Amino acid sequence: MKKQILLLGFLVGAVIPLWSQNLQPVSLQECLQKAVENFPKEKQLQYNQQTYQLKEEILNKNYLPSLNLNGQASHQSDVTSISIPLPGVNIPTISKNMYKMNLDLQQLIWDGGMTSSQKKLENNSYQISDQQVKISTYQQKQRVAILYFNILFQQQNLKVLHVLLQDLNARITDAQAGLANGAILASDVDVLKVSQMQTQQAIIENQEDTKGLLDEMDELTGIKIQSANQLKTPEFEETQFPFENNRPEFRLLTLQQNNIKDLKKIYTAKRMPTLAAFGQAGYGRPGYNMLNNDFKTYYMFGVQLHWNIFDWNHVKKEKQVLSIQKNILQTEKETFDQNLRVEYKKQLAAIEKYQKLVNTDQQIVNLQDQVVTTSQTKLKNGTITPADYLIQLNKKIKAMLTMDAHHLQLLFTKYQYLTAIGNL
Repeated sequence: MKKQILLLGFLVGAVIPLWSQNLQPVSLQECLQKAVENFPKEKQLQYNQQTYQLKEEILNKNYLPSLNLNGQASHQSDVTSISIPLPGVNIPTISKNMYKMNLDLQQLIWDGGMTSSQKKLENNSYQISDQQVKISTYQQKQRVAILYFNILFQQQNLKVLHVLLQDLNARITDAQAGLANGAILASDVDVLKVSQMQTQQAIIENQEDTKGLLDEMDELTGIKIQSANQLKTPEFEETQFPFENNRPEFRLLTLQQNNIKDLKKIYTAKRMPTLAAFGQAGYGRPGYNMLNNDFKTYYMFGVQLHWNIFDWNHVKKEKQVLSIQKNILQTEKETFDQNLRVEYKKQLAAIEKYQKLVNTDQQIVNLQDQVVTTSQTKLKNGTITPADYLIQLNKKIKAMLTMDAHHLQLLFTKYQYLTAIGNL
């Protein structure tokens, strides 16, 4: 019985290392949050906002007056002259050198809605740029979630391998006793030892793979995780799994459709008349009076109207192109939604499958527990060896680990469901 307790203590020590209990536990949500904070592309959200604010300030200046200073000095080969002499009239000779300095002022009164339409387009562009970043961020979160569960799966497999190793150790001990008694051949013992070494190799491979996964998690989140035992098994209490489409890719398609809608308003604004006030003040020779050869000051002010009355249906054709592009985006949305529904049903089937497996696992554990209880009685009566008892105990532990593995897969499929509908 003392040997049995020692073997069981060694088994538990191999499955759950005691030193890891002092390490700080890490949750999935913490990893997801740190992954977003540590994602370089997330900084683009701030840059997108700064760009949008600057462009909006530029558009707000469309209704501010423009003031330009223009100067010109010229010499021309000929000027207007009157060669017919008129009695009592002295017609001055106009100089061929001309000079003028003008201050031109223009104030937009109405631009047909062009500025307001451009503001909407800039806002759309800002939202689209942000949404593209959010898609990349969501993909990063999805990557971290899969990585997190892969580490948990590796840890669970490691526990199973340790149980298998202890089972082989017990069988080898029993076989060596049989070899000493001449009951079995040495080759039978060698077969068990080969399996033992292969299991040890599998443990080494698992540990190194887990180390690589932890290094990857460190790079993505900035969290230094020393042991896979630090990762807490996520909780998922919801039992209802409705279909929703909150995926950022689907939201991007909607924003692109809205952008096309506002592009049409730009083309409508192009066909609208524009009205502006203008003024000019200047000094030069000649002024507005071409027959006065002296330097004069002059000014003029008024309003001007511009309206492209006929454009050979150019705007109409552009709107038709935009309508086709909007229809194409609609087919993209419908295709995305259809594929998402397929993925949704796939995840529901997986959730149901692993739920049934967990329920069956519980029955297996209960039955194996009865076997262990019976074996314990036989061990006390001396009808089986401690190795036989340990083999049955290992089967129970393996059944429990299998149930834990199926439970972990159940959680993973539930989080895959959240990922699919865009609620991760």
